[in-house]
Amino acid sequence: MIVSDTIVAPATAPGRSAISIIRLSGPLSLHIAKILCGKTLKPRIATFGSVTFNTETIDTGIWIYFATPHSFTGEETVEFQGHGGPVVVQAILRITTELGARLADPGEFSQRAFLNGKIDLTQAEAISDLINASSLSAVKAANNSLKGEFAKSINAIVTELVVLRTQIEAHIDFPDEDIELKDTEAFSAALNHIRSELNKLLTSAHDGAKLNQSAEIVLIGEPNAGKSSLLNSLAKEPLAIVTDIPGTTRDLVGYDLLIDGLEIRITDTAGIRSTNDIIETEGINRAIKAMVTADLVLCLFDERHHLITDDTIQTLIGNNTNTPVGLLSTKVDIKQKPVKNHTTYPLLEISAKTGEGLAEFQSWLLEKLNLTTHCETPYLARERHIKHLALAKTYIDATNQHKLSTEALDLIAEDLRLTQNALSEITGAFTSDDLLTSIFSTFCIGK
Repeated sequence: MIVSDTIVAPATAPGRSAISIIRLSGPLSLHIAKILCGKTLKPRIATFGSVTFNTETIDTGIWIYFATPHSFTGEETVEFQGHGGPVVVQAILRITTELGARLADPGEFSQRAFLNGKIDLTQAEAISDLINASSLSAVKAANNSLKGEFAKSINAIVTELVVLRTQIEAHIDFPDEDIELKDTEAFSAALNHIRSELNKLLTSAHDGAKLNQSAEIVLIGEPNAGKSSLLNSLAKEPLAIVTDIPGTTRDLVGYDLLIDGLEIRITDTAGIRSTNDIIETEGINRAIKAMVTADLVLCLFDERHHLITDDTIQTLIGNNTNTPVGLLSTKVDIKQKPVKNHTTYPLLEISAKTGEGLAEFQSWLLEKLNLTTHCETPYLARERHIKHLALAKTYIDATNQHKLSTEALDLIAEDLRLTQNALSEITGAFTSDDLLTSIFSTFCIGK
């Protein structure tokens, strides 16, 4: 790909920080850098210099030049590592645009790397997945994808498909030659091997997709049931206000909890009760809506409840009967009577004050949500990966409907072509501009 414009963007997160990185990519990158720093930059050599424009110095830091094609994007690329003040960053961005660059779109650096053949689409997505990883397992899997492990598995199957398609096309081109038995047996064995590899890949993709998701848990209960205390205890900081006054919590308060390196979002909600308070009613409505999209609803009961029935649960969760439910008996440090659970939902006993039962509760969460810190899936996967793998499996399975004969060769060849196209959509070897725009628009600016 040849581009005529030069893009610029901060590669570090917005806000104040000790260091910021501003990245230029495109034909004017080195020219702009020389104007600003006044020095000759050598490839891959860190050079101390300033950002000076119209005799005014804006910042000082490190310049690094990457010559084409030996850069992330495959283009002329320059990075300036300077101070992380927002005003400084914005001033440098303004100056570089005055000198001919334009502000990059989200993910445009990664998109140029893909279009210039530096990475495939699975590696480009792995960059975003690594940034957004919600567990240590996800970090490992994203790095594997970034190294090309996922694409390598796909390309191995594609290579086998190309061999089969070549053989089929040869028979189509020479229809007078009979298909020998040994050819039929070898062809069937090759198809079975491809089918087996696709099944393995699809299974791994489903496991990898789980790593790409963070679970949503919603705490539900009557006022003063201990929801806010539990959230604060898990977060180890006073995120939610805790008082003896019913109705203190009126809005959703969320926290991303890390359990053994896995991210789980826990949301505290307003206590469920009848009330004439307009603000509290809105808080209760938000709690009810939060349950709809939750992966797990935890119903909390304090020392006032010694008997839990299905009617008790129904009062709290309403029509959200399709969401998985767990029960927590809170404040066990002050309870005088044991709790009787007359439901099929699991019940755990905890104390946010003393910490009793919290370790067991966190372990139970991982099991309940089917999460693991020891997942050995070799890569992360997205829904589009699973979709195309399933589609490829459908096409390769369709070859079973045709007996290998001269009359069926065209149909088999078409099934193999569609299988290859479905797999190539994953790596980007065969893809549409609309798909690329959709994927890269979700990336960070500067990536």
